[in-house]
Amino acid sequence: MIEYVFGLAVRAMITDSDGKILILKRSVDSKTNPGKWEFPGGKVDQGEPFDKALIREVFEETQLNISLENVIGASQQNLPLIRAVHIIISGKIVDGELNLSSEHEGYAWEYLENLSDYELADWLEYFISGGRENEQSGGKEETESILNPWIKTISSSVDRLRRIK
Repeated sequence: MIEYVFGLAVRAMITDSDGKILILKRSVDSKTNPGKWEFPGGKVDQGEPFDKALIREVFEETQLNISLENVIGASQQNLPLIRAVHIIISGKIVDGELNLSSEHEGYAWEYLENLSDYELADWLEYFISGGRENEQSGGKEETESILNPWIKTISSSVDRLRRIK
């Protein structure tokens, strides 16, 4: 049996005043999920607080300064020897003008319900689908019972964000 190493990644679900979410298209040269869409963010460096890592990653990728609001969920990405755990946190732009790094080749502002129209990174697809696409699970009922609290949290967070507008 292969022992996996777990790695931590953080992602920002940044919304605009219309309730649209910022998604970025990964470069086709990327090692993971080339050409696919994702939330901004990335790996947490050893010893780095994960909230500071997310603010740093978003700035490196977009040149945007953000403030963080709420943890809205988590997802897992299964790589050959690493299981990356993605913590997803809602955020708002504080200042800056969107300017992508070479890691990404495009961006879009889109409503949550339309994200499935994009070819999403595997971890984001899993998150958006509420975990229903997990082939490694013990079955649909087990997956749903594990993820229902996360799905309710995500749904209530998005509803709350829409009411604030």
